Amino acid sequence: MEAAVSREMFEEFLYYPEKIPPDMPPPPWTPPGAREVFIDDEDGVRIHGLWWDEPSDRPAILFLHGNAQEVYSWSLVREDLEAAACRLLLIDYRGYGKSQGEPGEPGLYMDGRAALGWLEANGIPASRTVVFGKSLGGAVACDIARRRGLLGLVLESTFTSLASVASNLFPFAPSYVPAAGVYDSASKLPDIDCPLLVIHGDVDALIPFEEGQRLFEAAREPKEMLVVRGAGHNDVSMVAGVEYGRRIRDWLDKAETSRPGEGQ
Repeated sequence: MEAAVSREMFEEFLYYPEKIPPDMPPPPWTPPGAREVFIDDEDGVRIHGLWWDEPSDRPAILFLHGNAQEVYSWSLVREDLEAAACRLLLIDYRGYGKSQGEPGEPGLYMDGRAALGWLEANGIPASRTVVFGKSLGGAVACDIARRRGLLGLVLESTFTSLASVASNLFPFAPSYVPAAGVYDSASKLPDIDCPLLVIHGDVDALIPFEEGQRLFEAAREPKEMLVVRGAGHNDVSMVAGVEYGRRIRDWLDKAETSRPGEGQ
């Protein structure tokens, strides 16, 4: 009985989707240049996102957010990533914002793959795309980045597997541990064939710093790690300040250099 209750709590407390009215436009504080897009998944679910298409001659970042809020709230990452000077696609998972469906691990992976497909259909190949996963989004990013030939992968404040951090995420169910394969990012890193940047705050109380270290250690070269001293789980870019954007841009420039002759 306890296991059944724990599984129910696991689903309820892992995902915190917030809805957006279907006719609500982006709020006035959304960084300028955003266009709403709708993307059809392979299972027929339609997901919603925001797309910034400038600078048109630069790579694109696919941003996969954490387990709470929606794209309007997350849109300020456009400002955090301003130094990277990239196009940006920010999506809501199924069940979040204006996206259809209900969240779940296989579905979130489908959402991520559909977003990559949308970029490719709009003339941006994997070799010009950086997938950026924050927290839960890092687990989605690791799954969809395998054998894709991406320009790069960024993992911020994310975990090796859900089982590894279950006691932090679900303190109300200390005896419940998710199956070993649930959101198991570490096992997927050997199949990721692009430059990696791991970003983690060293006082993260939700996803311990050691999780980021283990991801970094398990990954293939080329890889870099940005340790943000004094940062927790949700304030990494704020604590890092200008260093945040500068380090991402430096890493991105190196990733681009490793792919000479790539077009737009």
